[in-house]
Amino acid sequence: MVDNIAVTILSNEPVPASSLLTERLELAEMSAADVDALIVGTRCELWADDFPQGVDEDAALQFFQAGLLGPRAGVFGARLIRERGGLVVGTIGFLGPPLDGALEVTYNIVPSRQNLGYATEALIALSRFALSQPGVECVTAYTDEANEASISLLLTAGFMPVEFSGPAFAFVLHSKDQLPDAED
Repeated sequence: MVDNIAVTILSNEPVPASSLLTERLELAEMSAADVDALIVGTRCELWADDFPQGVDEDAALQFFQAGLLGPRAGVFGARLIRERGGLVVGTIGFLGPPLDGALEVTYNIVPSRQNLGYATEALIALSRFALSQPGVECVTAYTDEANEASISLLLTAGFMPVEFSGPAFAFVLHSKDQLPDAED
């Protein structure tokens, strides 16, 4: 998420160097102002009507407490999921830099944009990006065993289930080759 990140440009839209683009989405670096707005509950003009959800606010607080904002976060910080040229519809990011080669990802899409493939598109793009970073050997994600939508998302994005303890299932992605339509 720093200024020298290579980004695939899919159109002529001006895009910050720290953004990742997909066919329909921009994964934009979350600014301190974005996090402040999420934490204190201030609505921003370019947010979908049902953004943020409680989980987005909780994630913003977690990103803030972990120092995962702006240049200090490097490439492993928090991002807003924005429709290309449109509204913010969710959040995605890592819960810190790699630990023993592993990154943990978290994500959320607002109810009004669920079942459109946005979460899958964002997760694949961020995972592909993460696995191209030095020191990253895998991306992990955790979800509640009752969250069938999240389990389906992770499987669709190429994550494989691993052993778990407690109420959460763990999933891991070891290689870009596991991603649908893998490309280098």
